[in-house]
This record gives sequence, C-alpha cells and structure tokens, in this order.
Amino acid sequence: MFKIVKQGARGDSRLEADAKLTPADFADIARKLDKAPIRARKTGYVAARKATTSEMVETRWNGEKKSNTARPGDFIVANLSPQQQPLRDREGHLNIYVIAAEKFAGLYEPTTEKGDLGDIYRAKGLVSALVFPGGFDIVAPWGERQTGAAGYLLLNGDEVYGNHADTFAATYEVMGA
Repeated sequence: MFKIVKQGARGDSRLEADAKLTPADFADIARKLDKAPIRARKTGYVAARKATTSEMVETRWNGEKKSNTARPGDFIVANLSPQQQPLRDREGHLNIYVIAAEKFAGLYEPTTEKGDLGDIYRAKGLVSALVFPGGFDIVAPWGERQTGAAGYLLLNGDEVYGNHADTFAATYEVMGA
C-alpha cells in the first residue's frame, strides 16, 4: 500500500510506501498523480564486477547510507558518467550498489572496455519515471528502505524503485512521455 502526501507551500508530492511496489502500483500512482510517466534511458555507463563471496555493499549518496548484501554471482555496480568517469556524491562517495545476478543481463550489455572498478557495461532499454519533487520513502525491490528529498519513481521491467533527482539528472536522458 502506498500514499501520496502533499507537502510544503507548493504542495509537492511525496510518495510513501511500506511494502515493495509493483508495476500495477506504478500505474495506479501515475493515475492518482494524473500524470503520464516520462520515458528515459540511462546515458551513463556502469562498471561492474561479480561478487565471489557474500559481500556487504554500502551505498552512500549525499549523506544517506544504505546497505545490501551481494551474494556470489551478484554484480557490484558503480555508476559512471557518459565519459565513463565514476559518479560521486558531494562528499566524494562512489555511487555503488548491488544488482542480482538474474537481473543484470536484462539491464546491461557489455562493452569491450575495462576499468578500475570492473568491466564496463551500457544500459539496455528505457525506464518509465514519475517525478516526486517532495521526495519518497519506499521499500526497494531488494527489501531496503529508499528515501530521497526529491527524486523519481522508476519502473524498470518488473521492478519499481526510487532514484535521487541529482543521480537521475546525471545518468538518464528524458525521451518524452
């Protein structure tokens, strides 16, 4: 179950959910906002390596910290710019996270390049996105809470998750509605 809360003088929408969101929830959220999702494609690259043992990965972004455990075969991923430079937050932390082994090949295709953080991949396909200027506090598909002061709700295949506004701006190109 989710709720959309209006906040601030402008009445910015904020999304709150205590359970993982589904593609049907995403469609319902768009209807309740009375907005068509925008289509976007990832413009940057990622560097990725496979975990060989269980490994705790901390995702830090502008003062927020989340953790997830990579299991053997999962990918530990670092966002890169379109120029293949590591994406860092304002405190200098790398934007790293975990993608399950069975999901990775559907999201990324290999390039011939290699980097210090792993092999270089480019994103496949488009995502649907809904903007939340008031932010979000939701449960990610991997079970951790995701929070952001402003950002986007993304539908990528059968997964629905949040993306900080500044990360979205740095790694996605809006294609239109």
